[in-house]
Order: sequence, then structure tokens, then C-alpha cells
Amino acid sequence: MIKQEYDEDNGFEERAEYIFNDYFLNWNVDIPYFNSIQRKLIEKGTKVIVGPRGSGKTHQMMIAHFNCIDDKTKPFPVYTSFGKYYHLEPLLSKNPAAITVFHTWVLCKILLAADETFYTIKNKKVEYFFNDIKRERIELFIAQSEKNVQESWHDDIIRGITIQYVLNFITDCMISCKRKRTILLLDDAALTLTKEYMIEFFDIFRSLKTTNISPKASVYPGTTEYGPRFHLKQDGDPFIIWFDPFGNDYTEFINQLCEKRFNDLNIDQNIKELLKYASFGIPRAFITLLRDFHQSTSNSIQVTFNSTIDIRCKLIKDEYISIKQKLSQYSMFIDVGWEFFEAILNEITQANKGFNKNDGEKQIIIGLLDYRDASIERMIKFLIEAGLLYELSQVKHGENREYRRFIPHLIFLLQKRAFTGSSRGFNINEILDFLARKNVKHPLRKDNIYNILSNDVLKNLKLDLPPCTNCGENRLSENQKYCHACGHELVSKSSFERCMQLTIDELPLTEWQKNKIKEETALKTVKDFVSILDIGDELTKPHGFGKKKAQKISEKVKVFIEEFLT
Repeated sequence: MIKQEYDEDNGFEERAEYIFNDYFLNWNVDIPYFNSIQRKLIEKGTKVIVGPRGSGKTHQMMIAHFNCIDDKTKPFPVYTSFGKYYHLEPLLSKNPAAITVFHTWVLCKILLAADETFYTIKNKKVEYFFNDIKRERIELFIAQSEKNVQESWHDDIIRGITIQYVLNFITDCMISCKRKRTILLLDDAALTLTKEYMIEFFDIFRSLKTTNISPKASVYPGTTEYGPRFHLKQDGDPFIIWFDPFGNDYTEFINQLCEKRFNDLNIDQNIKELLKYASFGIPRAFITLLRDFHQSTSNSIQVTFNSTIDIRCKLIKDEYISIKQKLSQYSMFIDVGWEFFEAILNEITQANKGFNKNDGEKQIIIGLLDYRDASIERMIKFLIEAGLLYELSQVKHGENREYRRFIPHLIFLLQKRAFTGSSRGFNINEILDFLARKNVKHPLRKDNIYNILSNDVLKNLKLDLPPCTNCGENRLSENQKYCHACGHELVSKSSFERCMQLTIDELPLTEWQKNKIKEETALKTVKDFVSILDIGDELTKPHGFGKKKAQKISEKVKVFIEEFLT
């Protein structure tokens, strides 16, 4: 393809779904690693793509979608995202039929996506859906369900649109487009805030598989719960999208990305190399770091680099800690998990301080003797899902001594100067030379997690469950539906409602912007940003806020809501 002229506004866009199609296709990196992912997405069989935020799951699905549309020999592609599932979360505590509504919402999203693909290939809309169901009705059902609005005619949609209905519709579209089979690219399927919906989704996912229809779903590592009726590896073949931060595949990706997308940026190659390590195998993180470094106003490379690293470390930590707001019952797991992570960082930093220039080795891996404690496992899964721990394959050291191995996020090790050796200054070449060293033969081994955290700290690994609102009695378990003392129904505030109640002070804006919004607009909470019809007009009211600034703030809040609820 012809090289696309660099455009900074688009160039630093981190999310694939927000990049214009022509930029998106021209900037796509073509490496064997990605080609193997594309083969898995396009081939027959049910697949589950696993990777943390920013690892490229959406990007790969969209590339597969575009490639299949343009190639008549490839399958009929149906791409849709379920990222807005959280809008239906309040129904779980308000509507007895919440699961049924969600079930139909999922099927309706797939129907419209199939219709969109049909239109793109044939240049015309499907003339009618089966049983005289109108497209407009399906679109309205989706919109009203996301606003928790119920109408009597919804029952007709719920009764009429079944899994078999969807399979028949997709098959008709596929045949009409002269394709031999279909791939369903179901993005943002890790419905982590709603366990009930996630279980239902994977029931649907499993049921959509036929001889000619192959569903694919993207999820997060760690805490995704597939439910009792969906068995990973048996019902869906998982594969990881998360670059090894020290692997050749990641180096090749970064080199091509910089050549295609950031070739005009005047940034030293060694700085790019350091930022590659700091992004820890996550493409979106690399783009963010590159943008922050490029946009710095400092003339000192050392100050700019340290500032870029510090800002990113704070954002990663804040995002991890924000899990407490989303899933308040796991507050203690998050707090203890951060202590655990910090302890690992300190251990590895100290180990590297013990090497001299002639050793030619580095330590980046910690090995934990395999354990069977569900609470500790849950704590570690949250760290993996947040991208703070990269898990390697297990290794054995003697009889019944199998170690789980982890690399902690390299950006925090860089912040702690774990790779500077005895040097006190900032020497890029020395840091890169240290990172290029071979790993020591054995990781830091911990035969007992109590060697990292004390028993007093680990005792805090317990659920923080809200008491009964009627009698104040503490709950006994996470899944308890009724109070054991008074029999009153136990209802927890939804994550969506918690997000809507967040104040302006909790948004990722500058202090000046927050104060101006609070003083000169009617906006007080996140809910106001969602409910006010013309948010752009409201944001131009403060003195000094033009249309461009208002639009940028609006987009920032939109992304904040999406990140909070996914």
C-alpha cells in the first residue's frame, strides 16, 4: 500500500476502533506473528483470543474483518463489539428478565452486524428480516435496552429472535454473498463486571457454532469466568495475544510500527528501544509512551524520559486500584495485590544491584512454588488481567516442586532503576546493554508466598461484602441472595451506577479544567456527561473553552467511562 502521510491527531490514536479505515489499513503491521493470529481468526473452529487491554485484540479482529470482505475466497465476516454491555448491568437488580433481555440484545447485535457485512459486500441492505421483523425495531430494541427502557413490544422481539433465527439469517446472507462459511468476530466479550451476563454470553457463543459458522471471542486474561457449561480448550480453543516483551516478534513489530506510522518523529532510536521495553509487550502502551515523550516540552532527554515513565506508572497503578470502585467486594485483594507486586519489584531490583558489568546476566523472573489457595490465586489473576504480571510457562525443580514464573511490568523496574547497575547517572546505552543481557539460569525462587508477604498481610485476603440494607447483618458469601438473619433480599449497587455517581474531581482532567467545569457549567457527575443532550454546547460555556477543547474533554470522559466499565 502507499505510505499514508503522517497525521499527529490520528497517528497517536491508541484504539483501533477510532482510527479512520484508510489509516488503519495502511498502518497495519505485517509480521509472521500477526499472520498466525489472522489464520486462527479466519480458519474453522471456535477460538477465544486472550490478552490484556491494549494488546491488539480489536485490531486483529478488524483486520480479519476487512480482509475477508475484500477477498471472495475468504469467509463471510461478522464483526460486532459487546463493549456496551455495562449499560444493561443495572437491569440485574431491577428486572427479573434481565438475562433474557441481555440474551436478545446479544443476538440483535449479531443480526445487525451480519446485515452490515451483507450491505458492504452487496451494496444493498437485506430487504427484510424473517417473520417481518423490521430492522428499525431491532435497532430501537438495542438502544432502549441500553437505556434500561422497557416497552410492551419488546416481547415480540424477545420471542421472535432466537439462536436458530440468527443462524438462519447468517446462513442466508452467507449464501447470497457466495461465501462458503462464516466467522463471527465477537469483540469485548470479557463482561467482567457482570458474572451473570458472562455466563449467558458463553452459552450463546457455544450455541452459535455450526459446520459453516465459526465464532471467535476476545477476552481478558486472569478473571474471565466462562460459566459451568463452557469449557475452555474443549468448547473454544484459546490463544494469547500478548507479546513477550523480550521476544523477537515484539522487536519486529515495534520496528515496523515506527517505520510505517512514526517515521517522521524526531526521537532517538535508543529512546524508542527503551520505550519498547517499558510498554511490556502492549502495543497501545508503546504508542502512549511515544506520544508523551514526543509532546514533552523539556529539553533534557533524561527529564523527559523519567517524567514519561513516572506518568505512565501512575496511570497503570491508578487503573489497577480503580478495580476497587468497579468491584468493591475485592478491595482487599487489590490492596494486598499491590503490596505483593511492590515486594516482587524490590526483590528483583535488589538482585540486579548485585550484578557487576562482567557478569553479563540480569534477573527479571520470580518463581513461586505452585499453590492451591483460591484467595492468592484470585489476587494474582487481578494482577495478570491488569497487565502487571506476565506469566511464563511453569518449570519443575525436583519431585513435586513445580514453579509458576512471572515477569513484573518492566516500566516499574525501570522507574526503580533496576537496570542501571552501580551507575548513578542516566546512561541509555548502559540500561539497554543491561536489558540485553541473558537471564540468570534460575529465577528468584519463593517456596512459600509468606516469604514475600507476611501472614498478617495475607490474612486480609477476604471479600469486602456490603451488609444487609434492612438489618445491617454482614453477608456470608458473594453469591448470597437473601439475608440469613432477616430474609430481606440483598441488592448491591451496580458498577454502572457507581460510575455514574463519580464526581468531576475523579475524571482524568487537569485541575484547571475541573475547576472551570464545576464553576461554570451544570456538570457535577459522570451521569451529567451522559444525560445532557448537547454535551459539546455545555462544555463551551466556561471562559477559555473553545469547540476543540470541549470536544477533547468530551472524548476523554467517554474513554474514561469505557475504561472504567470494561
